[in-house]
Amino acid sequence: MKIVSWNINALKAHEDAFRYAIELLQPDVFCLQEIRTREDLHTVRVKGYRSYMNPAKQSQYFGTGIYIRNDIHPISIIFDPPFPDYEYQGRITAMEFEKYVLVNSYWPFSMRTKDYNGLKYRLEWCNMFQEFVHELQTRKPVVICGDMNIVRFPSDGYDGKCTKKQPCFYQEEHDSFEKLIEEERLVDVHYYKHPFPHANPTGEYTAWAYSKDDVQRKENQGFRIDYFLVSESIIKYVKESNVYSDIHGSDHCPIGIEIEI
Repeated sequence: MKIVSWNINALKAHEDAFRYAIELLQPDVFCLQEIRTREDLHTVRVKGYRSYMNPAKQSQYFGTGIYIRNDIHPISIIFDPPFPDYEYQGRITAMEFEKYVLVNSYWPFSMRTKDYNGLKYRLEWCNMFQEFVHELQTRKPVVICGDMNIVRFPSDGYDGKCTKKQPCFYQEEHDSFEKLIEEERLVDVHYYKHPFPHANPTGEYTAWAYSKDDVQRKENQGFRIDYFLVSESIIKYVKESNVYSDIHGSDHCPIGIEIEI
């Protein structure tokens, strides 16, 4: 099965880019984050696929969605587990298949302002997400994909720095991310396929800041914040891992794996 993940950053705004990507890559499953659309306004149909949209309560923000080939039928679908005191943001769309559960996820950005502590919210959300993953793994292995808003290692940023007092770099969110990976026995597929200690040998980043004339992307001044995390028990079945940095349309690019299980 070929699975692609992309933070599309508004599906309607980048519809042409999405159609180009799905036609070019021909995935079995295409996971999207930040769809930013209402269910009743979702009109992006793709021949040969059906879609499952999970918009946020405030539909101009957040939301996830999955396109899946018409001949593939999941056993069940989960739209955002019921986290306590949680405003519905459509951050999780999970599909159960025979051998594993695919979890499409959009993780909170840890921005902190005068009126909003994004880091505190992210840490609370990550604890609830880990509980959700743990429960899933009592039944089946997981394949987790999405924009996780974390620069894991220094080499995952173009400038080789990771310890910064800003979102995607806070030590607390790094500790939380590593806790999830260690305690739930997950594997970062990128590093499994490129086995160099704390290195990004190919310089393949997945997100770039918006800038005039797209200069940061042209100069590859990017970060790796989009991931596939896979249960240790099925990592041996992952045959390919790709970063499709040549596909434009969002401030992120698609990433993908092929898993034969």
